[in-house]
Amino acid sequence: MSDHAEQLVGTLFRVLSEEGHPEVRETLLRSYHSHATTDREELTDDLFSELITVLHERVDTATQVDVLGTAVGRLLDRFTTVIETAPVAILTVGRDGDVQVWNDGAERIFGWSDSEARRRPYDRLLAQSSERVEGLLDRLRDGERFHGVTVRCTHRDGRVLDVRVWGAPIRTGDGSFSGAVFVASDVSERKQREQRLAVLNRVLRHNVRNDVNVVRGHLEMLAEECPGGEEHVRVIDDRLSRMVELSETARKIERLRGEDAAERTTIDVAETLHERVERLRSDSCDARVRSDVPDSLPVVAHELLPHALDNVLDNAVEHNDSDVPVVEVTTNRDAERNHAVVSVVDDGPGLPATERKVLTSETETQLDHSSGVGLWLTRWIVRSSGGSIAVEESEYGGTRVSIRLRTGSG
Repeated sequence: MSDHAEQLVGTLFRVLSEEGHPEVRETLLRSYHSHATTDREELTDDLFSELITVLHERVDTATQVDVLGTAVGRLLDRFTTVIETAPVAILTVGRDGDVQVWNDGAERIFGWSDSEARRRPYDRLLAQSSERVEGLLDRLRDGERFHGVTVRCTHRDGRVLDVRVWGAPIRTGDGSFSGAVFVASDVSERKQREQRLAVLNRVLRHNVRNDVNVVRGHLEMLAEECPGGEEHVRVIDDRLSRMVELSETARKIERLRGEDAAERTTIDVAETLHERVERLRSDSCDARVRSDVPDSLPVVAHELLPHALDNVLDNAVEHNDSDVPVVEVTTNRDAERNHAVVSVVDDGPGLPATERKVLTSETETQLDHSSGVGLWLTRWIVRSSGGSIAVEESEYGGTRVSIRLRTGSG
């Protein structure tokens, strides 16, 4: 039975208490205690059946109608209040697409009043491109649901809006399509901000690359004219390389649009780890890198997941002060819970508290000067993948970083 039935049972309990039917309520409470160990859905089914039976046996028809009518009325008032006060647009349409419900949020976002919107085709009210918006109803008619689809709509005054839409079909008792419910949120300001940042990012990266090339050209000439300054040249060149690397990191961050499931894809994390481990062995000859990874392990993650793994693996070696750094890479799959854990273990000095906080904090914290941008990128990629990171001391006294991800189909 649905959550709506559970809410109805709870409301009926309150109505029975308030309207002077304690004997009926006590009978239902005894039934509740006798079924308290059953499944929640089964309990709701049993209580609902018992409630109807008790009402029929203990009170007259007029009282039954009054109690049920009061309970349903309260639920309707509650749902109406939720719909009307919601900050997002909520609208329902019939099977032909004509608007039936149009809340205050819809009027705020799209500009049309309830009286203007009612019984008009929803796609004519919203669409900059009627074909695109109209297609949403066709998808719902075919049984599909969608979450966070971005479409372009038109405000009543002609302004173009970027809108994210969620939709679900409404069906009759026999399962036939009778309409749909849409929830829409105006993301125009966010889209504009993202576009401005994207342009600024590209301009800055272009300028950084050009300026670095110019400086390196002059640096080469200075190196030829000033023998004995090789160490200074090396330090300057290293800093220039870091500037270029930072601009590339900014490009990767730009590609992270949030934690939307639509931005995730299936990645074979085992294949990625095999490639990264081989690279690490080749680049870090002094390190002892061991791995226990299966041939294949598909996970659902953001396409930038390999960069997050690179950061964790590189940190395990670069910040390790052991004569022979030890790094172990393992995976563990929990088929019942549909997730996999990638663990990177080292024997280094351990991750400082400030950097551990960057990876594991539930909320964004102020950027600390000791925290590398790579750690923030790792955190954002894992969060955008719908995953989580745990950091603890390893059995070698160093650090264990565990990344938990949802498994995908093989």
